[in-house]
Amino acid sequence: MSIITQVKKGDKEAFAELMEEYKLPIYKTAKAILKDEDDVCDAIQDTALSIYKNIKNLKSENYFKTWVIRITINKCNDILSKHKLNSEKKEKVTISSTLQHNSFDNKIVEKTDLELALNSLSQELRLTTILYYYNDFSISDISNILNISKGTVKSRIFRAREKLYQILSEEEVGNNE
Repeated sequence: MSIITQVKKGDKEAFAELMEEYKLPIYKTAKAILKDEDDVCDAIQDTALSIYKNIKNLKSENYFKTWVIRITINKCNDILSKHKLNSEKKEKVTISSTLQHNSFDNKIVEKTDLELALNSLSQELRLTTILYYYNDFSISDISNILNISKGTVKSRIFRAREKLYQILSEEEVGNNE
């Protein structure tokens, strides 16, 4: 019996195992959309609760990961809607998130150049990139998750790669001077 079947039957330990297995893709997806660590935590909790309440409605276990990421994206969008950030606040968040450090277990960890470069991308490019490179979704899966065409997914990945290359190349030139 699969772990998903066990969860569907109400096995709470199996649910905990399942969430442990999927916590990293959920976190990466939420972080790509929200940036703010408190909002990310809220999205993860909302996602877990939604999975727990709705897993019985999942028709095919083959689509579990896609289903989970879609729920995560929806929960993140709900949080963004609640905040109703105006463009001025968005700019402040972008600037401050680029300059700030992440805290993890009370240690300050500096963001890598790649993380900073990713944060400078638009939300749609960043999310597509995270789903493709960090969560290992196929072009087809991303197309289904985001409800966009495969061509759009491919062009976003291409544009993101070009922008990341440009940003990282500029930083490399700046560091060598």
